[in-house]
Amino acid sequence: MTMDMEILQDFLPEATELLQKAQGEALTLENNPDDANAIASLFRAFHTLKGGAGFLEATAMVDWCHHLEDLLDKVRNKSLRITPEMVDIILKGIDVIQGMLGALQAGDYPTIGPESLGKMIQEMASGQPLVGASAPSETPDVAVTSAPVRHPSLNVSDALYIEHRSREDGSDGIYLQQQSVDSACPVGNGEDIITEDEFEQYLDQLYGPGQKPGDWPATSLKLPITEENTVAPRTVQDQIKPVPTMSKAAAQQDSPPEVAETTLRVDALRLDAVMNQVGELVLLRNRLASAVGGLSEENEDMARIAREMDLTVNDIQNTVMRLRMQPCKRLFQQLPRVVRDVSRQLGKEVKLEIVGEDVEIDKAVVDALAGPMTHLVRNSLDHGVESPEERAAAGKARTANLRVAAIHLGDKVRIEVSDDGKGIDRQFVTQKAIDKGVITAEQAVRLSEQEALELIFRPGFSTKDQATDLSGRGVGMDVVKETARKLRGRLDLQTRLGQGTSIAMEFPLTLAVLPVLYLRLRRDIYALPVSAIDSLTDMEAHRIHRLAGRVTYRVDDTQIVPLVDLGAILQDKPMRMDSESVEGVLTERGLFIVSEVLGNEDSVVKPIDFLADQNWYQGATISGKGGVVLILDAGALGAAASLAAEGTVE
Repeated sequence: MTMDMEILQDFLPEATELLQKAQGEALTLENNPDDANAIASLFRAFHTLKGGAGFLEATAMVDWCHHLEDLLDKVRNKSLRITPEMVDIILKGIDVIQGMLGALQAGDYPTIGPESLGKMIQEMASGQPLVGASAPSETPDVAVTSAPVRHPSLNVSDALYIEHRSREDGSDGIYLQQQSVDSACPVGNGEDIITEDEFEQYLDQLYGPGQKPGDWPATSLKLPITEENTVAPRTVQDQIKPVPTMSKAAAQQDSPPEVAETTLRVDALRLDAVMNQVGELVLLRNRLASAVGGLSEENEDMARIAREMDLTVNDIQNTVMRLRMQPCKRLFQQLPRVVRDVSRQLGKEVKLEIVGEDVEIDKAVVDALAGPMTHLVRNSLDHGVESPEERAAAGKARTANLRVAAIHLGDKVRIEVSDDGKGIDRQFVTQKAIDKGVITAEQAVRLSEQEALELIFRPGFSTKDQATDLSGRGVGMDVVKETARKLRGRLDLQTRLGQGTSIAMEFPLTLAVLPVLYLRLRRDIYALPVSAIDSLTDMEAHRIHRLAGRVTYRVDDTQIVPLVDLGAILQDKPMRMDSESVEGVLTERGLFIVSEVLGNEDSVVKPIDFLADQNWYQGATISGKGGVVLILDAGALGAAASLAAEGTVE
């Protein structure tokens, strides 16, 4: 059996979105089991997934979705009510469908899901009606009998039917019609008890084919007149106006105009190709501007062309950048499920707050951060948040607060995960790092408070002695740091003992174009990302000090930072302040010493494949003058300076 790849390519992204939405609706129902909109949305999701799987002839997935659809149909019809156990079953069913989608993506037909879980879903769908459910209403507009009761003024075989319609002025009205009982309402068999087929036919008559009680709005409602709802014909006729027949021209005039589709699915590889071409255009613009600026005689026409080229390329660049932007909601929508499952497993009470779902960021960041965000949340729940008993003993609310936020900061986006837990004990972290061999006791003495905290990002480090399925292997936070580095982001860790911890990641809005600052180090030219730079400063020898075996620089009365001599690291020759001109570039990792700051420019990062994984560069770019320039990694250089014994300034 051959799979239709064209249908598959259209189905997979839609199915993924439906599953993500279904998971969110299921979690909503756990807190609000009577949310009719969420129930209907969840039902539609499984129904749509079943239809798409049917086109692909994925029988196993069709059957699985059908079981969940049956369960939701009973909930939608008020035969069953959402319970926490039912939500658990639905979420497990969603996980099974997710695995089936993975098989389809690999080009294989999915296998049958877990038999025990499928049986549980079917048993739950065939469960007893709710205990204590209210009896059917006896109001006239919902009275149901086994056969219509005729009004005395009607013939034996006739019945009077009421239909709700809108009048010409838009107000509600009632329409009466006399019909034959046999032809109009084929539900009676002359007995007090009707069969299931007769009941289904009666529902079709009441609510329309395929509709169920509770579906709204109902386009038409026809009820036979019974003893309870019979109204004297003369009285009813006085209150009813005939329903006018709308002409075809009028119907066409009142019908809403067709709206053209405004969205288009585009393969991400095509967007990447366009972005790469725009990057090359940016480099050509830089070279053109440099060439025009270097003309021996000023040419007004060339200068004007260069300015117009600059504006046009900027517009194209911004437009293509927006094509790659996606809301952070796609990144955050998996977290409620993570918090729910982990907090249950740990026996902790946690309230999740998500802020900034509409903030947009580059698609590459959204795709890469799914795993690290899960690590951060699990780490906060496992290590940061206390148990309800511990929180009560500390005078805190039993329910902890976990906040996930996306904040737009100019040309950057800041993503934060914060909690009001017990915070991080620096001394405890340092001792654990020594015990596990991550650092030596001598290195621990020279660590600043912030560096001691950042030990949690070291590979192999964990405060747990025994590994569990949640933590203890020392890989989670290392993944967070490595991902941030690859995405040219920066990490910020803040904690207060007994009050909580906040871990933030800052990323550029787009990864396609990188603003850099060009630096001269003696005869060599390097580039440093602008996002890593705090400020520029003039170097003064009397501000250089040695603390705990490390060379530092006193920026002002409140800030002392490590001194990073790029000459010693990159050229194996320390800078000499007494005989060389030097300038300082203040970064998050310390004060970098260079010969001269040249200027900034937009660049396109090209990977360097022939270097080792651990190096001092983020990549390379082509400057406006056409030369290849290495882009420095501020984090790697700062770490190298802290380990280098020769990193001194003479």
